[in-house]
Amino acid sequence: MAEVLKMQEKITVELTPEQLQKLQRFLELEESKENKEKEIEARKKNFNFIQLYRDNMPELRWLMSNHNLASSLLFFILEHMDNKNALACSYSVFEDYFGKHKTTIYRNLKILEENGFIDILKMGTSNVYIVNEDVAWTVSNEQKKFAKYDGKILVSKKENKDFEYRSQFERFKALRERENLK
Repeated sequence: MAEVLKMQEKITVELTPEQLQKLQRFLELEESKENKEKEIEARKKNFNFIQLYRDNMPELRWLMSNHNLASSLLFFILEHMDNKNALACSYSVFEDYFGKHKTTIYRNLKILEENGFIDILKMGTSNVYIVNEDVAWTVSNEQKKFAKYDGKILVSKKENKDFEYRSQFERFKALRERENLK
């Protein structure tokens, strides 16, 4: 832009006032166009935004109606997950926050896992909770294919042998059929 202004200074000597006015208007339009493009790019990032999908609202309503703590755990995970739908933490984080015993936390996390809301991967003494990207998502849709893993989270195959064979989506569909959700 600075180069264009320098060029404009050189050109002004040779331009009529009408031509100069047109050039200034052209530069203003170009700057406006650049600002709009930047704004569009910023919107694509979905900063601090979680998408919930309407198709899966019956499952969320079922969860909230029948399992209060499990739904609170899910929304806690949604609130703190990264932009790849993952949260790594130990049970003690949930125990401290919700004031519930480890067994109660475990039972309710199992409800989420068994019904396809989340997957749970072992990471030493902690877990990685991965939210089903068909329930909620935090970045642009074209990045959904990268939802399972982020370079910031390392899990052991030894502790998670069956993960690649399990499908949270099948469990999610089973919940819909079992509970006759529409």
